[in-house]
Amino acid sequence: LTYPQISISIVNLNGKDYLGQCLDSIKNLNYPEDKLETIVIDNGSSDDSVNFIKSNYPLVKLISNDKNMGFAFANNQAAKAANGDYIAFLNNDTRVDKNWLIELLRPIYKNKEVVASGSKVLSIDGKNIDFVGGMINFEGKGFQIDYGIPVEKGNYSQYRYLPFVNGGAMLVDRKIFLDTGGFDEDFFAYYEDVDFGWRLWVLGYKIVFAPESVVYHHHHGTSKIFSEDKLRFLKERNSLYSVFKNYDDKNLAKVFSGTLANIFNRIFVDFKFDYKSYYDLSTERSKDAETGDQKISKEPLSSLMAARNFFDDLPKLIEKRERIQSRRKRDDKALFTYFKGQFLAVSPDRQYQKNQIDMLKSLGIYKVFEKEIKRTLLIISSEVVSKEMAGPAIRVWNFAKVLAEHMNVILAAPNKVSLQEQEFKIIQFRNDAELKEIIKDVDIILTGGMTFSKYGSIKKSGKYLIIDIYDPYNLATLAEYEDEPIKKRLEIHKSIYYIFNEQLHYGDFFICASERQRDFWLGMLAALNRVNPYSYNEDPTLKKMIDVVPFGLPTNKPIHTREVLKGQIDGIGKDDFVIIWGGGIYNWFDPLTLIKSMARIAEIRDDIKLFFMGVKHPNPQVRELRLVNDTIDLAKKLNIFGKNVFFNYGWVEYNERQNYLLESDVGIITHPAH
Repeated sequence: LTYPQISISIVNLNGKDYLGQCLDSIKNLNYPEDKLETIVIDNGSSDDSVNFIKSNYPLVKLISNDKNMGFAFANNQAAKAANGDYIAFLNNDTRVDKNWLIELLRPIYKNKEVVASGSKVLSIDGKNIDFVGGMINFEGKGFQIDYGIPVEKGNYSQYRYLPFVNGGAMLVDRKIFLDTGGFDEDFFAYYEDVDFGWRLWVLGYKIVFAPESVVYHHHHGTSKIFSEDKLRFLKERNSLYSVFKNYDDKNLAKVFSGTLANIFNRIFVDFKFDYKSYYDLSTERSKDAETGDQKISKEPLSSLMAARNFFDDLPKLIEKRERIQSRRKRDDKALFTYFKGQFLAVSPDRQYQKNQIDMLKSLGIYKVFEKEIKRTLLIISSEVVSKEMAGPAIRVWNFAKVLAEHMNVILAAPNKVSLQEQEFKIIQFRNDAELKEIIKDVDIILTGGMTFSKYGSIKKSGKYLIIDIYDPYNLATLAEYEDEPIKKRLEIHKSIYYIFNEQLHYGDFFICASERQRDFWLGMLAALNRVNPYSYNEDPTLKKMIDVVPFGLPTNKPIHTREVLKGQIDGIGKDDFVIIWGGGIYNWFDPLTLIKSMARIAEIRDDIKLFFMGVKHPNPQVRELRLVNDTIDLAKKLNIFGKNVFFNYGWVEYNERQNYLLESDVGIITHPAH
């Protein structure tokens, strides 16, 4: 891995008491020092912070402002002055784990779509949750998930997309940060991270939560300079700005009117005035009955002045909105999948909440957040879905992640899934009866061909059926059972023949993994008369019948996070040349020829090693094939087992594969000419 240059931006205002701990923790990062740049932007501190930095941290790049320019402006200053390919934003009242930065980089490295990542933030003693995810309600207010609960009660160990991440513990591609406008400097402070995250989604990018990147935070350690009414002003005004800039044209009028109405709703919670008596014009009232001047307290006044500030800034906001909307890549329906909490109420007042519900109904705002495709897709896996996954499980897992952006998705698996749910729901089924109950409430089923044949409830469901036939098992069985007597092989072939004919008859739409596969399956569909004048008239390309969905790769470039092969496995040296077999050993492959080749190589080179990534399939229902033992036995017979050829007797976790692949020099799979 060539480590990219990363700049770390820290905004400081009278944070001298915290800076030492923060900057010292950066020194201990598990990241090359020559690839790091630390920038501190001081916003007019009066506590000798500047001299403290100059005296104790001379390598820190220091930018000094004469006054408090705000969080957004200062971080933008750093981004413009930085030399890094990426820029990390870090609060000054934090300390970071040694793997904080590498874990932030891992999911976004050279990724053209996922360009920002956020840390898991804990209290300074590590006992309570500070930030593990955020939600945005319809009026642009940001909320922290599970703030303050004990760490052991939170289950936040998986990558997942978020609408925004904590602006004081995040990493972003610096060029994209600047190109998309950075933090909105008119915000001054609060919700600038919410607004920036929302904008990234609108412009076609994604943001991810990196759970292994950990920051410890003194909550509001250096941000107690604002009174409660001024905090309310900033949050009210900044959320108004976000709503106006980021909703698409179709939804802005509805949601913005609801947002303004809710501001007045909050004002009236705090401003108590008997308006009914005062404005009762049915009876003549004496001057003594007049209530006189009414003073509005600071809290409701802050909401009122936030609206005033919005209208004062309207010309500027119109320009900002036009810039964002002209570059829009994703409509509201697609990005709302990740927002969650759209209808959370800011006030606990019961009348306020009732008013909000009535308003959302009457203005049609509830409908704004419904899925664009108002259907539920059930993806059925007959493979184990877990940390250790084989090809079919990896395929359905990623189908669910992608399709959940557009519709409601349920992934049904035969095992109890310990992985945290993401944007889709995960359900276990243990038999056909349980699967039948799940199927009742869905509209579309996506399943593998052999899974279809295994569970009769799929065929009887009457649902729209998409069958994934990327695994041509009718061909694989020819090799898998080639050592069996011909009578048994013919029986198996006949059974598989009927199974495939049945699924090709019942399927409404088919997907496969390559154009060559598509040609093969079109031949079978034609033989079953699925290719006919009717299907041709509907679509001469026949892509409405069968199309290609390749296996695919993640959008980010993999990052090496720990040593797993070279210098770690006995017999494999740090400087050895490693050839890696990237999956399991199946009868339709030919590892024996490869083992023989390694024996010949071993006669002249002792620094070339072959490593098999997996032997024991993660699905206990998959039988161990004869070829596994034959391969191991041959390596032992040729005296290269544990010397030149190595086997992982388990299965590499899905999220660990990149470490093995990045440490290897060549990947190889050998198979007979069939």
